[in-house]
Amino acid sequence: METEKRKKLLPGFIIGAVIAAVIIVIVLIAAAGGTQTVAVKGTHIHSAPLPSAGSRVDAKTDYVQVAESENYRLWYYEPRFSVRLEDKNTGAVIESTVSDEKDDGKNNASWTGYMKSGIVINAIVGTQNTYQADLINVPNEITTSYTDNGIYAVISFKDKYQFEIGVEVTLDGDDLTVRIPDESIKENKDGTYINTISIFPFFGYTYLDEQNGYMLVPDGNGALIYLDNKEGRYSTGFSGLIYGADDGLTSRTAVSTLWEKYETVTDSNSVLAPVFGMAHLDDRAAYLGIVESGDERCSIEVVPNGVMVDYNRCFARFLLRDVFVQPLNQSNSGTVPAVEQDRLHSDLCVRYRLLSGDEADYSGMANAYRSFLLDSGRLVKRDTSYMTRVDLLGTEREEFLMGTAAVTMTTADQAGDILEDLRTAGVQSILTVYKGWQKGGLYNVPITSFRADSHIGGNAALKSLMRDEAQKGSRIYLYDDAVSVNSDTHSTTYNVMKMVNKRTFKNEVNGEVYDTFYYLMPGRTGTNLSRFADAAANAGTGSIALSGMTGTLFSYSSKGSYYSRTDTMDIYEDAAAAAAEKCSLLTETPNAYLWKYSDAFLDMPLSSSDYLYLDRDIPFLSMVLKGIVPTYSEYVNFEANKTENFLRMAESGVYPSFYVAAEDSSKLIYTNSSDLYSLEYSSYRDTIAEYDAALRALAEKTKDSFIVSHEIYDNGLVKVTYDNGTSVYVNYSDTALDGDGISVDAQSYAVTGGE
Repeated sequence: METEKRKKLLPGFIIGAVIAAVIIVIVLIAAAGGTQTVAVKGTHIHSAPLPSAGSRVDAKTDYVQVAESENYRLWYYEPRFSVRLEDKNTGAVIESTVSDEKDDGKNNASWTGYMKSGIVINAIVGTQNTYQADLINVPNEITTSYTDNGIYAVISFKDKYQFEIGVEVTLDGDDLTVRIPDESIKENKDGTYINTISIFPFFGYTYLDEQNGYMLVPDGNGALIYLDNKEGRYSTGFSGLIYGADDGLTSRTAVSTLWEKYETVTDSNSVLAPVFGMAHLDDRAAYLGIVESGDERCSIEVVPNGVMVDYNRCFARFLLRDVFVQPLNQSNSGTVPAVEQDRLHSDLCVRYRLLSGDEADYSGMANAYRSFLLDSGRLVKRDTSYMTRVDLLGTEREEFLMGTAAVTMTTADQAGDILEDLRTAGVQSILTVYKGWQKGGLYNVPITSFRADSHIGGNAALKSLMRDEAQKGSRIYLYDDAVSVNSDTHSTTYNVMKMVNKRTFKNEVNGEVYDTFYYLMPGRTGTNLSRFADAAANAGTGSIALSGMTGTLFSYSSKGSYYSRTDTMDIYEDAAAAAAEKCSLLTETPNAYLWKYSDAFLDMPLSSSDYLYLDRDIPFLSMVLKGIVPTYSEYVNFEANKTENFLRMAESGVYPSFYVAAEDSSKLIYTNSSDLYSLEYSSYRDTIAEYDAALRALAEKTKDSFIVSHEIYDNGLVKVTYDNGTSVYVNYSDTALDGDGISVDAQSYAVTGGE
């Protein structure tokens, strides 16, 4: 009897023991914080119990506080993968998704999903990239783990798409970083791919004109879109691929011309720096967005209210994989859409530098970006001594019988005479880029060796010129388009870039002599630049003005394999770094990843592309770089409004540039440089001297100082303040203006303070 009773009680005893053990384990985990390491590169993740009700849970919105720094609290709402940043000092709040309270109810389901999702994916199904995967309309699952100073969430889209991504959100002091590790991105369904990922597409949004402020647009030197009510005037906002268009995916068309000869449309500016920003002036809250990783295939979107929805928003949208046009035959008579073989492989990371109080404006954004670049080693201090840039054209080519004939514009001896004459006019230090110095003239590319054209005097004359000018305090740089190859002067059988669709890329220019150029494969560009840098250094003339690769970035195919812009960027950066170790390197309108290798920035745009929706141009890049790297304007010769252009240089601290030649421009009429209608030095001698005298005096006041503030007064007067106490007041209007007790004449500037 006793034995039978024990047998009946045993199962219940075991079950009770198991339950007790589970309870003990749960209690122990809760007491210990429940640490469990998850294998995600660069991220330490642990699960933790949800915070108890109280100060860490907002009962009204269900946001949970997940991190706190000295100045900010980070709140998180899992169902929408949404965050709120609360400024502990001012109480100002920046949100990443449109709250239900601020939903105006005017929008369809697709836009509502876009507005209320912290992550939005555009999907490719088959070859169509018109599908939206958001967190409102598409079934999904979010699993969140807590890190020491933020969260890590795995977002899985179910059913139709079967995507999975991991997103790390971290509050680091006054920075919020959002990172999607490359290895966390998964496309689990054949024929269904990720096209783009938009990170916090409504971060810092405002509704119509509820807030005074603006958004920073990285167009040209910089521009602003105000947060006022646009009243539905615009059908589009700013959308710019960082570092310019991808010529490996999109065929380039010939520029618009008059009589197939003169360009009639100026290209818009490329996005040189991976930044954007939002300022709420009433709340004294702002942020600067910096795309830290994945920038080579990321677009900046800055969209004013009235474009589809009544909200102002700016964000980064990463392009992982795209659809392109695949010709069916060599004649391109038929095409079909195709999808890239592989996606972008890079961590996707945006850093939001949070700004408050007096720093919550575009001046604060510029200061923040400068600090970021210097602290991260992406920008290196250079000699910023003032020099006037006077570029010279050596030789060109025109058609002659069965070949071409040289058109000599400036010999080495004539170059020396021009520079000496400028010194007698008071221009004491000159930076010169010598174009068309190489054998065969300006468009005989690529350059692989130091071989000066005999029509300018050959190697001996060029070396002598460069040595003499160096002794006199001036510098001469040899111009090198390191990307282009001319099929009329060089073989293009090998080493020419093929687009993703395996067709050879052509850059048609409608030139008088040469009408089509090709791009070199990135590896060949690197090899050629290395050879040329060695040759220039060995010749004792180690000064190169680098073009082409500084503003070009493309995907390409080779021998059946696909290569992304990441591959091209890595090769270009390595090539520039190696060349900079051998030579002094100037870069022409360089993309941001090349700034650290540049002794000077050439052709800095002084304005934006003048899109209708842009409200104000600002010298944002100049504010960032002033005092770190010398920047030079585009050529003064070709500016229609020279007075305004001069004032912009005074405002931004950019040094002037001129392009001249010893001979009359009419000699170029049958060359590819026929559009250079005003080059003769004699016409610009006095202007160069006048610009030099005025801007050199201004540079003596500012020296190596940083621009710390840029203000626009109500009357239109502009005030630029440097950290050494110098202030520059610029008046673009037709009447005298006053500011801070300073009267500034019409279309003029005034300088106060400083040493």
